[in-house]
Amino acid sequence: MRIEPTGKGAPVSRSSPAQPGTPAAPAAPAGSDRVDLSALSQAAAGLAPEKLEQIQAEVTAGSYHPDAAEVSESIVDFYLIPPE
Repeated sequence: MRIEPTGKGAPVSRSSPAQPGTPAAPAAPAGSDRVDLSALSQAAAGLAPEKLEQIQAEVTAGSYHPDAAEVSESIVDFYLIPPE
């Protein structure tokens, strides 16, 4: 199967509000990334806030390099293995 580009399409927004009517976060300067986790996602991840702060500090410092095999295994486990 081959898909040909049409040249048509709407521009993609870099960010959007989580719910209608909520204001979007201010745009980050070009070349920067930002991740904000809600309290619910922190609880769902099962990580202590201190651990998330450590990861955030490593990401900010550019020293966070997770093992790709461990990440992919965790993703597969999350979606294929039912919680106990």
